[in-house]
Amino acid sequence: MRKSIFAILILGLVTMTGCGAEQKVTISPDFSSNVVMEMYTTAEEEEAILEDMKELGSTEDMTYAQLMESMEFSYAGKKTIDGVTNSCYSSSAKNTAAKTKSMFVELTKEKAVYDISADAQTANKDFTSNSSMNMEGMKFFYFTVTYPFKVAKANGTIQSDGYTVQYDILELQKKKVSRIYALSNTAFAGTDKITVKGVKNKKAYKKAVTVKVSAKSAVASFKVNGKNQTGNSFYASKNGKYKVEVKTASGKKKTLSFYVDKKKPTTNIKNNKKYKKTVKITFKDSISGIKKATLNGKKINSGKKVKKNGKYTLKIYDKAGNVKTVKFTIKK
Repeated sequence: MRKSIFAILILGLVTMTGCGAEQKVTISPDFSSNVVMEMYTTAEEEEAILEDMKELGSTEDMTYAQLMESMEFSYAGKKTIDGVTNSCYSSSAKNTAAKTKSMFVELTKEKAVYDISADAQTANKDFTSNSSMNMEGMKFFYFTVTYPFKVAKANGTIQSDGYTVQYDILELQKKKVSRIYALSNTAFAGTDKITVKGVKNKKAYKKAVTVKVSAKSAVASFKVNGKNQTGNSFYASKNGKYKVEVKTASGKKKTLSFYVDKKKPTTNIKNNKKYKKTVKITFKDSISGIKKATLNGKKINSGKKVKKNGKYTLKIYDKAGNVKTVKFTIKK
């Protein structure tokens, strides 16, 4: 019971009080991983957190170290950061290859891409089984990854061993970076071609579609209608216009748009109705737009007036392939 309460409260209080943290991930050649999460707090921050716990109704009298212990963090000594002494609390976990790979947008022996956008879950939830953290109040958060390949390019700081990259997550998020990546020489070399599958530019579709993007290097940013996507695919099922924006690690960009339109065009003419006067035919399609319309097989435009008595078949086609068919009669 105590652990479930503190699982919600402690990490939230710690991050809002201005602590620092570093998550260290070491990925083996078989893609299994070892993860160490380190939390750094000053004595003043710890005192403030304990006071906040009391205000939130905690009746248990315990030290800050005991609080962290309830969250499976053990005391790991003192560390001076920017001239200030901090206590370090550490928690570790091991992940299988399947679990490790599932956390990444891409993870191969040549490249790795991980999502850090505000729309995605933070690394903490996936890697350590602790609650995800609100990082807005933190003084620093570093995500340090040792990859199973030598890194030639990354949007973090490559360490001296050539395999480890440290990412300043708070700084990257300030710059609105949505993904971190690391590339080997093989992944970064050659033409950086962006491939988009599932849709074509300016085309309309009358059923749901899946957009899949890929690149020779890494997809550093993938947005649909301005929103960062957590993977390299997007399922478009709702009617409307979609704008796709892709950017690679080398800076190459590709933009395209498409429509999902599952609705038939509309018209003022009623099906199977008999009109006793001249009719003016109007029609429209508010999503993909009108491709063409025919009246008894002949093309017409919206606003067409029909005066003669007779039986008529109106067919209206939108750009997605939906067809509205209306039959009517004029008998004055």
